[in-house]
Amino acid sequence: MSNISLIAIALFIVFWLYSVVSILNSEFEDSKAKVFWLVGVFFVPFLAFFYLFMKKNLLKEQPQ
Repeated sequence: MSNISLIAIALFIVFWLYSVVSILNSEFEDSKAKVFWLVGVFFVPFLAFFYLFMKKNLLKEQPQ
């Protein structure tokens, strides 16, 4: 396997782990959405990329 392939796989795993940890630690507007994204990202890992882009719309606003 080439170095580029190994880097791509490593980046994918990092994005996937970040998404799973983010889903578990974040407070969603809808609890059903949290379950959907957790199950989806766990069984269909490519959903992790979609979660990264949709994250802002799914989470509750944090008071500052």
